[in-house]
Amino acid sequence: MSKTSQIHSESFLIRANEVDAKGRLTLGALCNFFQEVAGNNARTLKFDITDMRDQNLTWVLHRMDMRLNKLPNWRETIRVDTWAASGDTLRAYRNYVVLDANGNELTTCLSYWMLLNLDTRRPVRIPKEVLEVKLPERELVTDIKSNRMKPIRVSDSAKKIIVRRSDLDMNNHVNNVHYIEWMMDSIPFEQTQNITSFDIIFMQETFVDEQVQSSVEFNGENTSAFMLSNSEGKPIALAEAVFR
Repeated sequence: MSKTSQIHSESFLIRANEVDAKGRLTLGALCNFFQEVAGNNARTLKFDITDMRDQNLTWVLHRMDMRLNKLPNWRETIRVDTWAASGDTLRAYRNYVVLDANGNELTTCLSYWMLLNLDTRRPVRIPKEVLEVKLPERELVTDIKSNRMKPIRVSDSAKKIIVRRSDLDMNNHVNNVHYIEWMMDSIPFEQTQNITSFDIIFMQETFVDEQVQSSVEFNGENTSAFMLSNSEGKPIALAEAVFR
């Protein structure tokens, strides 16, 4: 495909079922917006999840690195801009910028994506036709990270979760948004109001009826480490957060 793609933008009115007890957009709801605009933009570019399934492949999220200046309130209108960026043969990148009605920047996010073979459930190289798509020549919203997070050894708080059928997405595994929601449920509500950055790595798939433990380690007043682990104690997702 040689046609240059443009920045994809969509506007959303924040609904009551997308906010927390104080009427502010939840981190999970924000990531649902990211998924929606990413899918719509990928469809325009002819490499969305339905296009990939014709090759027995599907997109899976590997990492999200968010910077949160402010989360909007109930009934506010926001605009989400997104654009894909070239990566390597195994990873592709996608940028997000969230703006309020006055054009003020609320949030930025860089997401890392991989293609999964639907039979083996293992990552594969990105097809040539996807790598050759001409993408916007625009800087990434933040630097690419290559660091690995360490699993939590001793948790300050832990909760058990049983995966429900309603937690699954079109890939028939737990949707990444639920991973984030489970982590947020592990910290006091007041802390969820004061997050300034959230960096999460998705490591393994999780399926219906499996048991997940959500653990958190409080590293001083301003940082926390999160871990979701399976019944064998193996990490399925790790995250780090910074608070005001």
